[in-house]
Amino acid sequence: MWGGDKHLAESPFYSNIGAWAARNGMVGLNMTYRLAPQAKWPAAQEDIGRAVAWIKANAAELGGDATRIYLMGHSAGASHVANYMSHSQFHGVAGPGVAGAIIVSAFYDFETLNATGTFFQYHGNDRAQYLQRSPLPGLIASKVPMLFAVAEHDTPEFLQQAEVLRKGFCNAGRCQRIVMLSGHSHMSEVYSINTADTGLSSEILSLIKP
Repeated sequence: MWGGDKHLAESPFYSNIGAWAARNGMVGLNMTYRLAPQAKWPAAQEDIGRAVAWIKANAAELGGDATRIYLMGHSAGASHVANYMSHSQFHGVAGPGVAGAIIVSAFYDFETLNATGTFFQYHGNDRAQYLQRSPLPGLIASKVPMLFAVAEHDTPEFLQQAEVLRKGFCNAGRCQRIVMLSGHSHMSEVYSINTADTGLSSEILSLIKP
């Protein structure tokens, strides 16, 4: 099962991100991935890998630079991006194929996660298996520049996971800044892109155009 076009009728979501990218001299592409319960691990990560490979092959034709691909995900998409970035089996011989990643409200440590039904639909019920899929160790080890963000009024699970991520990086001697988007909720944080509220978009630009 495919989610289809990420554009929602009568809504800017997620087309606002592509519009913002174009306004800032970039090429913005929205992708989808196969959905649970019909598609299970590692379908989404495989789909991300295929999308990255396609973009690399077609970047010049689209007016982009194949060496400067940035991968962004929000919510479930962010968790899939985190898993893609942290597990080398989804990468090509040269690595993940991206210059950086923007991960907005994701799950990082499955051992401490208060998982819901949709999580189990994708990862299954074998605890030994899905704990091995936890992206935290791979993210800490990765040398790819990444931006992590969470909303002040996000759901408790995402706030808890952001704190686990922060502690994990610091315990490894690699303290990582987690952007806290003040005044935002789980949805408004991404709706803000391409508006006068530059809390998140300015952070993305700092990563992409340092």
